Amino acid sequence: MTSALPDSFVRPAIVSDVPTIGEIHETTMTSTLEAALGHALPADVAQHVTGDNLAKNWSESVTAPPSPAYRILTAVEGAAIVGFAAMAPADQALAGEADDSTGILEILALEVPPRHGRKGHGSRMLAAIADQAEQDRVAEMQVWIVVGDEAKTRFFDSAGFAPRGIQRSLELGAERVTEQCWYTIMGDAEPESV
Repeated sequence: MTSALPDSFVRPAIVSDVPTIGEIHETTMTSTLEAALGHALPADVAQHVTGDNLAKNWSESVTAPPSPAYRILTAVEGAAIVGFAAMAPADQALAGEADDSTGILEILALEVPPRHGRKGHGSRMLAAIADQAEQDRVAEMQVWIVVGDEAKTRFFDSAGFAPRGIQRSLELGAERVTEQCWYTIMGDAEPESV
């Protein structure tokens, strides 16, 4: 794992982070979806994938999360927010587990824009998520990765995640992209830096 920069850390998100979270998510989501499609986002899709729209979606999650198990973290470098992550209990039906399972934590987002990449921010956020999963006695973690997002696939593969064998399609206007569910049993693995 990349050693931390002296002024780099992960903390819970606060309301003043929301506009930056929206901007980061616009950058990373646009890049991911364009890689999956092989071309620029259709105009009708791009108008929804804006920092302002995404910030509105994340605002309530930061200020009034649906449950105590739903958490948003930010990666900080100096005084700047350089990434964010979100986690919540997974939909047990999608995970293929019975209602009385020991629990699966889903990583809803783990986003670091390329300009802040390769400094260990993603690794620190994943470690913070894993620490929280251990405290919550979660047996597994899972994440949905868009097919074609090679950086995220390499990152989670290096962290010990593997395909679960479940996929879903997302409609983007007249087109579709596929997401695959990746999972890991709680244990020790060190991902390559993101």
